[in-house]
Amino acid sequence: MLRENFKMFITPFCEATPACLLVMVQGNIWLATIGHLQKAVETGFITGVGVLVLSFFTHPWLSNKYVVAGITGGMCFIADLLAHPSHFGTFTTEAIVTGAFTAIISLALNFAGKKFFIHVRTKLTKG
Repeated sequence: MLRENFKMFITPFCEATPACLLVMVQGNIWLATIGHLQKAVETGFITGVGVLVLSFFTHPWLSNKYVVAGITGGMCFIADLLAHPSHFGTFTTEAIVTGAFTAIISLALNFAGKKFFIHVRTKLTKG
């Protein structure tokens, strides 16, 4: 139980933090400062806590990777709005882009992770 709860926090945290950092500096990682990293970690933390809290209510839906990506992206949108003001566009533009980017990262990691673990499992069982 504790391991599942930790995973429900750490996975969205690790997806939202780099997404927020990259969107905040508009893709130019050389412009990132400690302040940017602090705000990105704060956004990731709020996203992780939000997904963890929602997982208590939406547990049956969490088997669908698209729902998980939507929940993670939506929570990242809310977290980005709460954590800092927008660096471009209107006050919601950056949060929308960050949420969408986080959802894409979540889906990509879900697809790549399953293929990687299936590959490792077949290697281990053959050897």
